[in-house]
Amino acid sequence: MNWRPIAVVLATTVIVFTLAWAQVSPDSQKCTAHMKNALRAVQMYLQDWDNMFPPSTTAQKLGEAIQPYTKDKNVLTCPVTHKPYKTNPHLTWRPKSMYPKLNEVVVLYDAVPHKDKRYAVGFADGSVKVVTEKELADIKQKARLR
Repeated sequence: MNWRPIAVVLATTVIVFTLAWAQVSPDSQKCTAHMKNALRAVQMYLQDWDNMFPPSTTAQKLGEAIQPYTKDKNVLTCPVTHKPYKTNPHLTWRPKSMYPKLNEVVVLYDAVPHKDKRYAVGFADGSVKVVTEKELADIKQKARLR
């Protein structure tokens, strides 16, 4: 018996199911794109204010600070869950230079999960990651967020 065709079919099946499982849902993709717009506004704010992060004790305060840099007044509200993003209050009026690894500095994250039980998390370098609840808990613990 020739095992090669069976091995190829089995390997292909595993790869297809792995890729299907790892795909981000359309809801999470929509939220990710929206969050990137908010992060771009934060980066523009940083440029205009001597690399100091805007006040971010609440989504409302952050929204007021970055409003001149965005066309969307709901930029800090998830378009999927319709809940305001949570902010990192530790960044308020802190210089960007305090954080050597901006890709690890949380700026925003979803308050509630999407249908796929995942959360979007936005970082100071402008990147957004879609994570599980456990990954979010780890990120929040590392960032000292509640």
